[in-house]
Amino acid sequence: MKDYFSYKASEDYDEEATHRAYREQVFRHFSALDGMVLDYYGADDAAHEFMVDGIIFKVLEDPNDGYRSMLGVIEYGKKSDSIFFRRPLAKVRIETYEGRTPEGGWSQSDEGYQLVDIEDGHVWLEFGTDNTDDYYPYFVFRHTPKEPEVEV
Repeated sequence: MKDYFSYKASEDYDEEATHRAYREQVFRHFSALDGMVLDYYGADDAAHEFMVDGIIFKVLEDPNDGYRSMLGVIEYGKKSDSIFFRRPLAKVRIETYEGRTPEGGWSQSDEGYQLVDIEDGHVWLEFGTDNTDDYYPYFVFRHTPKEPEVEV
């Protein structure tokens, strides 16, 4: 799995050399999930957290220079103030993405990770760095729930 993390984060994250091994270990564990089918329990957009297979991952933003930002660091654990579903919402796979141009015509490249439903291809979550006109990178963490099914 390609590594899109900058390994820098805001002031609430300790960037000391002693934590480099921990950051590398977390990424190794995260990247080991590549291609596996995982239970997805939801995400908290405000806290930048999501849960798969009972593990809570937290994605931290690298604030760069204060005007631009990017994907910083990923951490994990079992404790969180976020609320997740008790039962899985879906079975997902973690995939990487890069170089998409959205509808609307803006020149944009982006890169990161997405959690894709194995049943219908719905993208439940994407996080990474978007970059408009190769000038303004910005951190993204987007949870997109499915529309409720309406019975007719």
